[in-house]
Amino acid sequence: MDPARNVLLSITAGVCGLLLLPGLVREGMFMDGMLYTVVAHNEARGIGTFWQPRFSQLGLANMDTFHEHPPLGFGMQALWFRTFGSAFWVERAYALATALLMVALLLGIWRELTRGDARIRGLGAWPVLLWGIVPQVFWCTHNNMLENTMGLFTTGALWCALRGLRTGSMALAMGTGSLVFLATFTKGVPGLFPLGAPFLWWLFTRQGGVRRMVLFTVVPLVTVVLLYLALWQWPEARANLEPYVEARLMHRIAAKPTVEHRWQILLDLFNSQLGPMMLAGALVLGTARGASGPATSRSALALLAIGLSGVAPMMLTLVQKSFYSVPAFPPIALGLALWSAPALERLLERIALRRGLARGLTFAGGAALLTALATSVLLWGRPGRDADMLHDVARIGDTIPQGALIGCAPELWEHWNLQGYLLRYHDISLDPHGRPHTWFLAPVGNDLPGGCRPEGTVLRTLQLARCTHGSGAMK
Repeated sequence: MDPARNVLLSITAGVCGLLLLPGLVREGMFMDGMLYTVVAHNEARGIGTFWQPRFSQLGLANMDTFHEHPPLGFGMQALWFRTFGSAFWVERAYALATALLMVALLLGIWRELTRGDARIRGLGAWPVLLWGIVPQVFWCTHNNMLENTMGLFTTGALWCALRGLRTGSMALAMGTGSLVFLATFTKGVPGLFPLGAPFLWWLFTRQGGVRRMVLFTVVPLVTVVLLYLALWQWPEARANLEPYVEARLMHRIAAKPTVEHRWQILLDLFNSQLGPMMLAGALVLGTARGASGPATSRSALALLAIGLSGVAPMMLTLVQKSFYSVPAFPPIALGLALWSAPALERLLERIALRRGLARGLTFAGGAALLTALATSVLLWGRPGRDADMLHDVARIGDTIPQGALIGCAPELWEHWNLQGYLLRYHDISLDPHGRPHTWFLAPVGNDLPGGCRPEGTVLRTLQLARCTHGSGAMK
């Protein structure tokens, strides 16, 4: 391999390894990711089904079964748990696998984009680097978010669309629609944005012709519609999707805003892309060759527009979070990479002329990757967040029989991480409704119900009590 390409590959591996691996091997997870992990873990062990997944014995959001999102993401991770068991690292290995598959997709799309330009064809690590340094990307990987899985389907659909627009393959048109369906079947409406990719690609590049653009817009759309119509005729599928559409998609979007103004998602997008934009822009400004030529620049603009199409529709609602945009980041990374690739090529040519510098940079990238691996070994299984809570959950699990239903102070019901950890590691469900149970959990300092006495287990933020009442177990 070209020494200059070695530099790029080594630095990309080192930087992405440092950002991804040490945080991935630690215990503790963001609330949403822990909810998804519990649902998938339960399904893997026969607690709930693909169409009727379950979170706890008392359910969630006034429903016995879990309908916060469509079921595909949970079903896929349930297969992972069935294969590898229940160790804490299993969901983290799944998240790592999604990241590696995304790298493969980025490389595949890059090869498609650079078919006619041998100079930059070997720079496939460049879009990977621009994608991997975005904070929301490695944060989602650390926290087992559904965006990891949905992003694979949307990026796969983009590859099918771009290759299909060039080849005219009807199979790729149907593949685009099928992958968009899988994306929406993982996390709903945000997965639809690749349907607009053929039009945006044609609009900016004029490649493929109008007829092919229309074909690759209509066929995927019809494929998605037909697949959902078929699912709607299946009673079990309909029983899953109806509560999602009514209770989650329609009601919550209207009733529970998370931001004050609709422009917040675009502001978050700009902030998330500051690093890649500055890196690509510095390259273009700092080299004599500058940015790509007109044809490549049009392709880069098309990719940026496709990425924006995955974010801008979220302005229609006030339910916005910055990580919702993560599936739209791959085309943005590809667009920035394509725009700045000639400048990077020029820089690498200069580095190749200075063999000592090339060897030093390659060594630095390798050292960074080794540091990431060594740090991951040292941090393996240590808390990355919620350390006191994880300590208490472990002690509670040592005391209470697995699968128990225990009473809790009402204020603990909204502590979803606590519920998630108890369920993920010990199958222990909480009941805040004052019904009699053998065990009761409350924050430190709270008064205990009558008939309950403190248990001797030493906890940091909670107190566990034994009560003279009956217990339940998850079924």
